[in-house]
Amino acid sequence: MPIRINLLAEAQAAEEMRRKDPVKRGIWIGSFCVAVVLLWILELQLDIGFSKSRYNAIEESWNGDKAKYDTVTNNMVKIAEANKKLAALNQLATNRFFWAPVLNALQQTVTDDIQVIRVTGEQKYIKEDPRVFGSGTSKITLPGAVIEKTSLFIEAKDYNPDAQNYDKFKEKLSSSGYFVKILGPRNGFVLDGTLSAPTVDPADPGRQFVTFRLAAHFQEVRHSE
Repeated sequence: MPIRINLLAEAQAAEEMRRKDPVKRGIWIGSFCVAVVLLWILELQLDIGFSKSRYNAIEESWNGDKAKYDTVTNNMVKIAEANKKLAALNQLATNRFFWAPVLNALQQTVTDDIQVIRVTGEQKYIKEDPRVFGSGTSKITLPGAVIEKTSLFIEAKDYNPDAQNYDKFKEKLSSSGYFVKILGPRNGFVLDGTLSAPTVDPADPGRQFVTFRLAAHFQEVRHSE
């Protein structure tokens, strides 16, 4: 029976040992894991870059929409304020005081020896802030308002003061149908101030007159805000 001798057995054994070396295998496995991790990190960086780009685009679009929204809301506030003022003006125009009937009533109250030299109308608007009365469950809030005060002043000359025509003129005005209606029976014309001293009329030195001033204060009108 032939005997076979393998002279390369030692070299083959050494080669086999190198192939089966766990350190080398560990290096290969470690390198593979590192490569996988690097690829994963690269993918994450790409995803982060894409996400940032998308975020920036969304933020830019949102900022543009927010600017438009702010513009629209500001315009709505301005429109609401304008509508409020317009409504107040319409209410004021509807409820405004008419002076034509006053002048018409004046020309129907002509009195002998009385010469009207000046008619003055005065209108004041006083803003009244909201007021609170009481507290707790009994608390009552009175809303603010604008109070309209209207007055009429008549300056005139009385060429016969001994007959007290100025008083007759005052009574005639106070009893006029229009002024009774608008002033009320208890709030007629009153003498504002005192009579002046008798004065010689420059146009007719033979006549003298006294000047006087009548006032009437119409009922206040409350315009709610």
